[in-house]
Amino acid sequence: MNTQTAKTEKNGKTNEQEMNLQNIIIVGECKGTYANASVTKEFQAKVLVSARPDGTVIVHNLGNGVRPLCYIDGGAEISIARNLADAEIEFFATTEDGQQLTLQFTEITAMQGISSGKQTNSLAMSILKCVFDLGGNYGRTTIARILTGSVSKKILTINISKLGTYGVAKETSMKEVLSLVDWLIQENYLAYVEDSEFPVLVVTSKGLDVLAGGDVPVEAESKLGTEEVERRKAVLKEWRDRKSAELGQPRYCVLKNKTLVEIASRDPKTLEDLQGIYGIGEARAQKYGAEILGML
Repeated sequence: MNTQTAKTEKNGKTNEQEMNLQNIIIVGECKGTYANASVTKEFQAKVLVSARPDGTVIVHNLGNGVRPLCYIDGGAEISIARNLADAEIEFFATTEDGQQLTLQFTEITAMQGISSGKQTNSLAMSILKCVFDLGGNYGRTTIARILTGSVSKKILTINISKLGTYGVAKETSMKEVLSLVDWLIQENYLAYVEDSEFPVLVVTSKGLDVLAGGDVPVEAESKLGTEEVERRKAVLKEWRDRKSAELGQPRYCVLKNKTLVEIASRDPKTLEDLQGIYGIGEARAQKYGAEILGML
């Protein structure tokens, strides 16, 4: 099996990670260029890209049926980049005999087989990766059953040996996993496939940012339940509105949105805990800390 390089880029920085290439499928709108010793072809279309472990790459045009656009018959070195400035995903393939394929995806419909390259115990990350690996073919309940290690007949018919997320949340209840899935949908990290016969989930562009090396949302990492985090956010927002009116200052001068969310999620117990949160220094902790802690 070829060892390929996966590249992820964020804020101008590129991290390279070694991965073992499995079958990769990407479906979406893209601009592409294919070149060999005798021809150069440029195209813009909705395509299905299939990359195999032996370095074979086939690009199909999905505009009118399924028609092959170009292919590399084995031996390609493949890299995949997450370029936030220019494209959703950039796909590169080169061979020793001079074949080159470059695809810049501006919209992703589905992907599977690409490792996030990021090891984490985060349940939110595991949910995103599970949905991603399953390629938009299953719904929220199946995702939760896979993560909790269900041995139901339906789950066992899925090739779970290829899923690194099977059973990672076996100590977590189905209800808690489903609650976090719903939160990820609400916050647009996951979405239901439009026009699907069944309500199946895919990872959105926002979710792909996380899988490509971005930060897991702080609410998802909270030790509190999602319902409790939302309750605390509502209480803090109400207090911020009152304080803003009292002081005659904009709400962001009292607490920025990011600060409010981190307070609700991290469950601070002391003024020192508060000072470890974005946007709260010693002065603000002294000024508002007692009130904030009292509300929580």
